[in-house]
Amino acid sequence: MNQAQSPLARQATTLPVQTLAASLRTVAFALLVDRAISA
Repeated sequence: MNQAQSPLARQATTLPVQTLAASLRTVAFALLVDRAISA
């Protein structure tokens, strides 16, 4: 049962991680742009 559930658990965990990584990248890019504009 564990071996059959592991791929599903991996997919369930990788999707939120990818979305969090994308959001963090966009936030970091926005902060860099704001600093470049203000500087």
